[in-house]
Amino acid sequence: MASKLDDLVPAIRAKNDAGLSLAAITKKFAGTSKDRAVELRERLASLAREGTILGPFKYRGSKLYFAAGRGPSVETASQAIVSLVSRSGVKLLSKPTLTKKVTGMNARFFPDGLKHAISSQAIMELSCGSSKYYLHRDVAADYFGFEAVSGNDTGNWTEQLIADASGPRLTLEEVLPAYRRLKAEQGGFSAVKIFDLMKALDGSKEDLHRLLVDEAKAGRVTIHPTTSVELPAEVIDAGIRLPGFSEPFVTVVVKNEP
Repeated sequence: MASKLDDLVPAIRAKNDAGLSLAAITKKFAGTSKDRAVELRERLASLAREGTILGPFKYRGSKLYFAAGRGPSVETASQAIVSLVSRSGVKLLSKPTLTKKVTGMNARFFPDGLKHAISSQAIMELSCGSSKYYLHRDVAADYFGFEAVSGNDTGNWTEQLIADASGPRLTLEEVLPAYRRLKAEQGGFSAVKIFDLMKALDGSKEDLHRLLVDEAKAGRVTIHPTTSVELPAEVIDAGIRLPGFSEPFVTVVVKNEP
């Protein structure tokens, strides 16, 4: 004997986050009666419009219903996104990759879940050209030392972070031969232009910037901003721009070099 429709909401609520399938609901509340099946569909639609229940959500061939506050949501999608980004560590996940990884019922809430994860500052969104990449806030703080960075304040660090999270890291030992040669060419003057160093290394500006910032933090090099001397545009462009400084840092001095 089919159950009363008044028991429909309690039955769905009892399933918590697992949800109750349409097939199970139909069997329980309509049985083989076509009339009761029609009445059941109308009741389900009405409850969904009221917000008492959520659904149907298509999942693995089934249609699931959940009580309000249960099942997939913007929050659960956000949690899934944050978990994926966290497990990825310093390997940045692109937006298309992240979209593919958030599957199942959370996929429906992916766009809003991503916005929630970013606005809550659980993850950082980094832009490189037209592409978007994501890094967990704790990884940014622990690995790169950006304790004060906020979810929407990546600024000029974006390219550096992307460079940090991919490929081999440039070392000071690899830079020293070029630095020493340039220093000798300018008569032993220690302040070498970052632009000249970048050209001599024939590598990534972002990799060099990351190294120089790291070495400056460690006290092995010092970097210096522009002076009153006018410099070519390419020298300015090759400089390091740091939050809180209006002028770029355009020269570097390696300490303890004869």
